[in-house]
Amino acid sequence: MKLRWSPTSPFVRKVVVLMKEKGIEDLVEKEKSNPLSADDRAETPSPLGQIPCLITDDGQSIYDSPVIMEYLDSTCDGPEMVPASGTARWTVLTRQALADGMIASMVICFVESLKKPERQSKGILAHNKAIVFSGIAALEIEVGGFAGDIDAGTITVAVALAFADQTFPDDDWRVDNPSLAAWFDEFNRRSSMTESVLMDAREFK
Repeated sequence: MKLRWSPTSPFVRKVVVLMKEKGIEDLVEKEKSNPLSADDRAETPSPLGQIPCLITDDGQSIYDSPVIMEYLDSTCDGPEMVPASGTARWTVLTRQALADGMIASMVICFVESLKKPERQSKGILAHNKAIVFSGIAALEIEVGGFAGDIDAGTITVAVALAFADQTFPDDDWRVDNPSLAAWFDEFNRRSSMTESVLMDAREFK
């Protein structure tokens, strides 16, 4: 299998963390793709030109990150990351969707930050920042329900919170969310996280 990959993408990082947690990273070859490069986007098999994109051994292209994570979980050995059925499945997938929405809003903020200051939209930045911090507040309420769990939902939450530190360095979300902060600080010490820290997309060649 091959994974169209970049060390700058939180959506890619989710997949990488899952592979590390399942112990299957050696089964997947990484192909570098710069999301800011038009040529790299054109070479990505996804018709959207987005990463991550997984190419299976039989040539099938699978995207986006939640689908890739479920595919790897269902076809590879290792700890279960997406429950197969029942309430647990919908809880994990919903938690993943919440964190994915937070990440998507932060990507919008990053793209906006690439513009010259006079062309940046304060409205877009404020709207998407509010989405992220609303998600964080919701996770603070429910963190007791997933503390100790390692699954697609908690992986995505951890990646989203790490990305929040990178996207909003001047805003300490931990102050108002102490329980979530304690959970994240512990999860963030896992080797799957320390070995997959994101780099700034502006520095990636």
